[in-house]
Amino acid sequence: MTDTAPYLEQLVAWRRHLHQYPEASFEEHETVKYLRQELEQHAPNAELSNPTPTSLIAVFDTGRPGPKIGLRADTDGLAMTEDRPDLEFASKVPGRMHGCGHDGHMAVVLATMAWVEANLYRLTGTIVGIFQHAEETPPGGAKEMVATGLFNDFDFIYGFHFWSTLPTGVIDIKDGAASANSDLWEVTMSGRGAHASTPEDSIDPVMATTTLINQLLTIPARRINGLRPAVVMATWVEAGRQQALNVIPPQAKVGGIVRTQDAESRATVMRSFDEILAGLEAANPGLKTELDYLVGYDMVWNDPARTAIVREIAEERWPGKIVSEPPMLGGEDFAAFSQVAPATYVFVGAGNPEKGFSAGHHNPQFGLDEDAFPIAFELMVEVVANAARLADG
Repeated sequence: MTDTAPYLEQLVAWRRHLHQYPEASFEEHETVKYLRQELEQHAPNAELSNPTPTSLIAVFDTGRPGPKIGLRADTDGLAMTEDRPDLEFASKVPGRMHGCGHDGHMAVVLATMAWVEANLYRLTGTIVGIFQHAEETPPGGAKEMVATGLFNDFDFIYGFHFWSTLPTGVIDIKDGAASANSDLWEVTMSGRGAHASTPEDSIDPVMATTTLINQLLTIPARRINGLRPAVVMATWVEAGRQQALNVIPPQAKVGGIVRTQDAESRATVMRSFDEILAGLEAANPGLKTELDYLVGYDMVWNDPARTAIVREIAEERWPGKIVSEPPMLGGEDFAAFSQVAPATYVFVGAGNPEKGFSAGHHNPQFGLDEDAFPIAFELMVEVVANAARLADG
């Protein structure tokens, strides 16, 4: 029932086309047009609609009783320039790149929709392809799609991510938390500038910024239980001008990320920001601090019962190749789907240093080993074939 070989050549062709034409979050208009065009040709019995301007769903109603399951792919690229001159299908869009594998995700769901079309006569229930926009930019496209209410009656939603730091052939299926709560922050320090030779005349925002960075780094170690993963990191600083090295500037800005895996740790970090900034203002009279804290994606939660079934299916097909690594601290807005329906999100290895595919995600030299595509495709088809088991849990 799950013969996938006839679809592999087309799967790779889809991926290579999509790779050449990446679009940024909330700008995926041409991507959606292409997806619709290919679905109309290869899955003509699917009902297509756009829940949001740059998202698309393809609904197969078999007309027979059964579960309603979703298969999700994210569609957006990144605002970065690809550095892969070895690829014949490198990005043709200046300043845009599929640097996280979303082109591969779309191709796998497209191929699965084509497989469903050919096997519709022996399937039951409803199978929905979910082409979700704006995974890369909080608050994220998944939250927008979920807000429409379309997914409230789903029995199961499945998603996956090609993972370049995991070897091709290996599948990582995690229990429970599969990603992290992912927040962003930015602090503006406003003081008083002065000549660098008279620092006593200043209210130095640069010194305050360095103090802030050092204190933030202590939050995971001193304020959060050591058994609970947490990262608080400054990734960007802006202050003064290189052309004026002898001037203490009146203002400095710093920003970064927060990653946690439970609500208590997240709240602790947010409270700590307020306490640390209040302390800096007290220690530096005249200093004003302004915090912009963006609560981003929640963590993805893999339903234990359904995930055990997916693991069993994968182990039977690829014995000895299934692992369960600790939860990653990356952000993933598939979390929104996992909050409205039982869900499983897996990581499919697509790294192969011998072929030149070892760079991490969001790297200009990122790439995917296409030998991983049949694995991701076959596993998704097996999910469809086992929909009744997954719905019952």
